[in-house]
Amino acid sequence: MSYTANLTENRRIAIANRGNQTTISLTSSNVGQQQSQTTGFTTGSWQSLPQLYQLGTNFVLKINSDRNSYYLLIQAHGISTIPAPDLNNAVEVDLQKSEDSTTIPHKIEFEPMAPMPPMQPMKMGNMSMDLNSMSMKMGNMSLNMNDSQTSTSTKHFCSQCGQKAKISDRFCSSCGYQLDR
Repeated sequence: MSYTANLTENRRIAIANRGNQTTISLTSSNVGQQQSQTTGFTTGSWQSLPQLYQLGTNFVLKINSDRNSYYLLIQAHGISTIPAPDLNNAVEVDLQKSEDSTTIPHKIEFEPMAPMPPMQPMKMGNMSMDLNSMSMKMGNMSLNMNDSQTSTSTKHFCSQCGQKAKISDRFCSSCGYQLDR
């Protein structure tokens, strides 16, 4: 047998009994986040339906089994056994029988995440990077990954020895290597 109840708008409990074991699952959900906690107790076989009571912000689950009566305190961050509490001021919470008695349901619908806004250009001193246009500038040098623009260097160097060359030079003045055009 399995039973469920909504504790709050975003918090749900599922209770199941399999043989001598009682399993309690708490599921909390917010937009884009879900947390689940499952705890098992050896209670014996249930002799009657479990009863759930609300005491302020906490809940108490009463289980009558073939061994004893058990009381479980359900708080925001945990589940623990407690001695029989005073339930005179408690409000009973309706438990709904689950269709599938072999599993504890955890189905919670999520909203899709919104796309991130474009990154703003980053600047540090005389250096700037813009990931949207894939460009980087530092001083008088620039690197641009945009296909519509090509970057040209104003300085020329020999590919053989690395010596600086004038744009009009056909051969390197240092090593004589023929310069590329």
